Amino acid sequence: MSNDIEFTPLATSEPLDDEQPITTNTKPTIPRLRRRPTLSARIEQLTDVAISGLGPVLLVVAFLLLSIVIFCFFTVVLPFHYTWKKNEDEEGSIGILDNLAYILHFVWSCYLVWGIAANYYYAVRTPPGSVLDGISSTGDVMFQDVLQQMETYTEAPPTCKRCLLPKPERTHHCSVCKRCVLKYDHHCPWIHNCVGHFNHRFFLMFLTYLSIACIYYVIMGAGPFMLAADMDSNNTWPYWLDRSIVAFGEVLAVAIGFAVGGMACWHWYLALTAQTTLEQYNNSYMKKICKKRGESFSNMYDFGIVGNFQDLFNIGPRGHYPWYTALLPLPIPPIGNGKRFERSGRGYILDFGEDDEDMV
Repeated sequence: MSNDIEFTPLATSEPLDDEQPITTNTKPTIPRLRRRPTLSARIEQLTDVAISGLGPVLLVVAFLLLSIVIFCFFTVVLPFHYTWKKNEDEEGSIGILDNLAYILHFVWSCYLVWGIAANYYYAVRTPPGSVLDGISSTGDVMFQDVLQQMETYTEAPPTCKRCLLPKPERTHHCSVCKRCVLKYDHHCPWIHNCVGHFNHRFFLMFLTYLSIACIYYVIMGAGPFMLAADMDSNNTWPYWLDRSIVAFGEVLAVAIGFAVGGMACWHWYLALTAQTTLEQYNNSYMKKICKKRGESFSNMYDFGIVGNFQDLFNIGPRGHYPWYTALLPLPIPPIGNGKRFERSGRGYILDFGEDDEDMV
C-alpha cells in the first residue's frame, strides 16, 4: 500500500481571523443535518405564533373589560350607595363630614383604579430584561462584556443554544419572544410580554390591585345587581346606563375575582419564597430527590418572608427606597441587574440542561 496518499481536510466552518473579535454578529457557518420537525414541535411552534399574535388582541380586550367595570362603578354602583349632598335650603348647611362616606369611597376607588392602570401599563411596557441589557447600544456586542456582568463561574458558563449567548443564573429562553429573559417567570399573553426581573413587581401588583378591586366591586355592586335583575317588579330603573350592562359588570367582577385572585395568591407565594414559576416546578423535583437521599432542600435565593418582600419592592437593608413606596404604583426598578443574585449561602444549583426553552 502506498504511503503517498494525501488527505484533504474538509472545513466544517468558516475559519475566523485571529484578530477578529467574537461578537453577536459573528456567525460561523456550521453545516447541520436538517431534521423534519416532529408533530409536537410543529404544534408548539404554532402555539407560540398564536400566542404572540393574540397578545395585542388580548390587550384591547382587557382594556375594554376593565373600562366597562370602572364605568359601571362610578355611574351606578357608587351613586346607588352614596351621593354628594348639597344645600337645598338656607336653613341648614352641609359640610364635608356629611359627605365623608362618599369622599372616602371615591378616593379609595380612584386609588384602586390608579393601581390597576399604572401597574398594568408598567407590566406591558417594561422590558423584562435581556442578557444584552446595558452592554452596548451599537449592536456590536462583545461576549466578554456579557461575561463581566455575570456570576463568576469556576467552569465555562452555560450558553443558550438558541441565542448563542452566555446565560446568567435564573435566565431562561422564551419560545414566544425568541430570546433569553432575566429571572424568567412565564410569558403572559394578557400583557403581551414576558414576566421577568424588571417587570415582575408590576405584574404582581397588577394582580393584587385587580383582585382587591373585584372583591370591593362585588360587595358594593350586589345591591345594583339585584335591582337590575328584578325586572318583573314595578321598580323603575333610575339610571341612564342599561341594567344589562350593570348586571354584566357584576358577573364579570366575580369571574375575574376568582381567576385573578387565585393567580395573585399563587404568585405572592412564589415571591415570598423567592421562586419563579419555572423554578418552583424544579425545586419541587429537587425536594423529592433530596428526601430520597435523606437530605433537606433549601432555596439558595430565599432570605425569609420579610427579606424576600423587601427585595421584591427594593426596600429594606438592601433596598434603595422607603417602605411606603411598596403601597404606591410607581415605576421603581428592582434590586440588581438581573444577572447576579445575592444568595443566602445554602441550597442547590439547579441544572436545567442544555435546552431550557420554556413557555408557561
